[in-house]
Amino acid sequence: MALLTLTGLLYVWGLDHNGWANSYYSAAAMAGSQDWTAFFFASSDPGNAISVDKPPLSLWVMSASVWAFGLSPWSILVPQAVMGVASVYLLYRMVRTHVSAAAGLLAATFFAVTPVATVMFRYNNPDALLTLLMIGVASAALESIRRSSPTWLVMAGALTGAALMTKQLQVALVLPAVAVAYLIFATAPIIWRTLHLLGALLTAAVTGGWWFLLVQLTPASSRPFVGGSRLNSAVELTLGYNGLDRLSGEDASRTMSPSAAANLAEKLDPGFQRFLQPQFSGQFGWFLPLAIAGLCIAVWQVRRRSGSTAYRAFLVLCGVWLLCSATVLAFMSGIVHPYYALTAIPPLCGLAAVGLMHLYRLRHRRNTRIALAASFLGTMILGFVSASRSTADFPGGPEFVLVLWSITIALQLLLPPTPTLRTISAGLLAVTLMAGPVLWSVNTVLSPHAGAGVVSGPSILGIRTDHPDRQQLGSDVPASFVAVMFGDLPEEGVVSRLYAAPTSTEWSAAMVGSETAANYQLESRRSVLPIGGFDGTDPFPTLEQFQIMVDGGQVGALVIQELPPLTLEGRGESARIVSWVRARYPAEQIGGAQYYNLLP
Repeated sequence: MALLTLTGLLYVWGLDHNGWANSYYSAAAMAGSQDWTAFFFASSDPGNAISVDKPPLSLWVMSASVWAFGLSPWSILVPQAVMGVASVYLLYRMVRTHVSAAAGLLAATFFAVTPVATVMFRYNNPDALLTLLMIGVASAALESIRRSSPTWLVMAGALTGAALMTKQLQVALVLPAVAVAYLIFATAPIIWRTLHLLGALLTAAVTGGWWFLLVQLTPASSRPFVGGSRLNSAVELTLGYNGLDRLSGEDASRTMSPSAAANLAEKLDPGFQRFLQPQFSGQFGWFLPLAIAGLCIAVWQVRRRSGSTAYRAFLVLCGVWLLCSATVLAFMSGIVHPYYALTAIPPLCGLAAVGLMHLYRLRHRRNTRIALAASFLGTMILGFVSASRSTADFPGGPEFVLVLWSITIALQLLLPPTPTLRTISAGLLAVTLMAGPVLWSVNTVLSPHAGAGVVSGPSILGIRTDHPDRQQLGSDVPASFVAVMFGDLPEEGVVSRLYAAPTSTEWSAAMVGSETAANYQLESRRSVLPIGGFDGTDPFPTLEQFQIMVDGGQVGALVIQELPPLTLEGRGESARIVSWVRARYPAEQIGGAQYYNLLP
């Protein structure tokens, strides 16, 4: 209970510092609270022009909260904090059941303070709900093995379907682990085990597929355009933009020119060495060496059939889950956000707890002490690397890491001779192990975060990609890309015009790119049409569709500040619309925005 209370404080404290957080999803939550069609289809605007590029389940939770408590940062962000506390509890319960209560408490504590978990459970991306559901899938599958009950496996299938409706195919990262663990450790004959897994898969298809089927069967004229797709198709969105495109890097090339996308790929060379780069090491590296030690112990114990069947099933499930998630994260191309690592944190923390407890319990053996010290040495190196890149926020951090870890490792190697010294040594180990992630998490809590590129912890080499003031971005980040990631800052004069727009208009204004449209929609509380969806490249509306909207008096104005990269290059329907409006209507300069009145 104490851990859950502290976790709740960590995830809720000062949440309003994040403002609308990712305004892309906040605007969709606002739309869903005002209109049932927007709610069902996850529209980004109450006028139902275009949907966000994710399924609706996480938005349904936020929209219900907005409907109940009113539109505010608190009503949008608190649901994710609650999901975080629930995730910590569910992980504790899973590890306690299959390993021990002490290991469960340790794993849950690791999970709660891992910086990437802290930042994402304080944010409104769908990853919070996805992670909770994935822990639920793993827990239900292990219960099915432990109880010899296929009903629990069906429950895992239902949760998989819910995760499919949250962030589509990302839930597949845990499914190989479920299949392998069940096939090896379930007690039913192999043919029945296979049929049970197929039944769970069918359950997932039904519970998660019905929404996609309804979207496909609904006439395009009766629903919003499927954001993120090229063909207005939920199936294409699932398999393409949110599927294989995330692995191949195609998602980046659709947002930026090929040269810009190539430069991005060069900064994130594929491979496990990626985890040593500034964008990743501070997010989840603090317990990674212990997790690797836990993985080695898991392999050894499974081969020797050491422990109960339920225990070994837990080790196999966590091991395969971690390997699948880490491999995909290491080798995926294009836009790779560090927060994608969140789905690997539950198995990482479970294995780290197993590794630490096993090595510490047997530290009276010389070889075990050396293995324990080697794990801590790896943690010290990762901590030193992370601290060295964040001296702007933590001056003296690298030296502090070296001194503290050196003393701790020496005490573990020497094995203090008296109970008092052993207690002091254990206390110092606990402080040293938790100091880094807790400092990074507290920094995350005390710092505001905004936009689509949220990152936990302090600035990295003086750069932060998610600070609302946008002053800590790298000098090589073009303004057009900033417009995609953050959206333009609303001009007060334009907001006043939108607020005063005739109620007969479906959209008070149109803007290129969803983040900019979302910022204005949230400020004005009026529906804003996001031309081209998230990055301005979706083929909706076409110029001809936009002309019909204007002729019908549905759109009050077009507002232009910074255009997304490809629109700026004159590519796509959004560029055609901008050219047409500029040629036909006079511009009024309001602050940094060009305002084109489209009404007669």
